[in-house]
Amino acid sequence: MIPLLFAGVLLGAQNSPEWFGSFHLDLLFLYVTPLLLLVHTYYRTDRGLWIHVAQTSLLILLTFVLLRQHNLYIPSDGRTLHVVFVFLLYAIYPLIGYDIVEFLRSRAIYVGAYVVLLAVYFFHVNSMSAGSTKASFVVYMALLFGINLFIIPRYVSRNVFLWGVSLAAGFMVMLGLPVYIIGSYDIWWLHPQLFDNPATLPVPGMELHYLQSVLSNPNILGVLTFAGAFGALVLATENLIRRRFLMVPIASALFFLNGLGMFLSYARASWLAMGLATIVYVGYVLFDNRSVPFTVIPLALASALFLGSVLLAVGPIDASGRSPLWLAGIQAIKHAPSSLGYGVVNTHAVIEPFITEPYLRGRSPHNSYVQIFLQVGIVGGLAYLVIVLGSIVEGVIRRNTVDVPMLGFAFAFAVHQTFDVYTLFNNAVASILATLVFGYLICGYERAD
Repeated sequence: MIPLLFAGVLLGAQNSPEWFGSFHLDLLFLYVTPLLLLVHTYYRTDRGLWIHVAQTSLLILLTFVLLRQHNLYIPSDGRTLHVVFVFLLYAIYPLIGYDIVEFLRSRAIYVGAYVVLLAVYFFHVNSMSAGSTKASFVVYMALLFGINLFIIPRYVSRNVFLWGVSLAAGFMVMLGLPVYIIGSYDIWWLHPQLFDNPATLPVPGMELHYLQSVLSNPNILGVLTFAGAFGALVLATENLIRRRFLMVPIASALFFLNGLGMFLSYARASWLAMGLATIVYVGYVLFDNRSVPFTVIPLALASALFLGSVLLAVGPIDASGRSPLWLAGIQAIKHAPSSLGYGVVNTHAVIEPFITEPYLRGRSPHNSYVQIFLQVGIVGGLAYLVIVLGSIVEGVIRRNTVDVPMLGFAFAFAVHQTFDVYTLFNNAVASILATLVFGYLICGYERAD
């Protein structure tokens, strides 16, 4: 799990190896999947040979698809049949595993939403020209989306995920902190540095450049360190409660290291997300599962009021122009060519005609929900909300069996997505982390029940 997370983070780094891209990340995730099943087989009495045969067969077919797509190839003849075939491979591959019938029965609504979202994206692929990089985007992102949502959370312990993200984030912070003392430097092909613009952090008289580390943007480090800090908080607390004192100092050190990195990144949306997740988790530690509705519901209402104030541009909140961007995005959604959206397009250009402030033109909507509704319309957007918001609602309803730390984690990501453009259908650092978190929330009931 740790190499997978590091490989995902590397895509967001400056001066990353030129040969490394989405295609290679896809291959890594693709070939880890049957390995997870093979390792899992060791602990089962029913070996399920058919599962491994089916998984290996689909792996071979998907490898062929990825290799052809890597050459920017979409056949002009029989394209619809080709697209439908690839779509079916992606719809089936993440679901093959042990207890598949029980899983499909219990998680049918999320599997259905996943298939609908995939179908809309592949519908748009069918109309794309041969050699289209937009089609490559769908083919590459769909595999990451499915595996992170339905495979890894079922076969990798969520504590392994929490350790992985905490270590990955801590490593990036450790690469970045020396820059405050010795300035920018090179290590391998990476170039740790600070962000150009300074800011006065919420400590009296303390003006610093944002911490960026080797990543291309402080906000990327912010969301990574938020995930790492919260993961370390959960690990430290749970090990303390279970009297596993050896791991407590390590997890605590990662919590403070990642917390410092998150603070220095000045990613205020990540600060908000950390606060929300922490409140839900502290309520759980103090009052057990019965605290869930008394933390999540008030926080959801407060978040809705806060987001409404940003949208209407009322109050003293500096939202960096998000209000007109969000409103422009909503107008663009209303004028979409169909209920399936605009497809894989540059949303900067789509919302530009609806932006009244000239200085904001050319910017993204700065909202993941607006982004997804622009791309896949009402149909795909509602399917997306089923996965994101529906899983949180289910967590509140099934509070006695939900994994509350992952519920708080997912809730924080759901709010964080309103301030940034990263959907679960992407290979951004935040996208990979958020998809895994929602996957652990959705798939966690299988173990809890």
